[in-house]
Amino acid sequence: MKTMSDLHRTGEQVEETGRYVCEIGETKQLSRGDSFPACPRTGKATNWRHADHEHKTGQSVTEAGRYVDASGQQVELKVGDAFPSCPSSGKETGWKHL
Repeated sequence: MKTMSDLHRTGEQVEETGRYVCEIGETKQLSRGDSFPACPRTGKATNWRHADHEHKTGQSVTEAGRYVDASGQQVELKVGDAFPSCPSSGKETGWKHL
């Protein structure tokens, strides 16, 4: 059984159609069979992660941008930040990139 990684590199083949986000927070819709492109903003090789990937409170941010939790609360985070607890409840939560 093949295990898919959460992290994809410029030049690798897209295995799952969907919206992806690069290291600096730029998003791009990609189709199965496409190659992961360079960063749309910088033109340099980058890492990509599926935009629907969920991050948990306390994990390190690997892509800058705006995130939303299960309750709809939004935060702006940069690379190296830690995903916070839910701003409204103060409890651990999951975050998805917008």
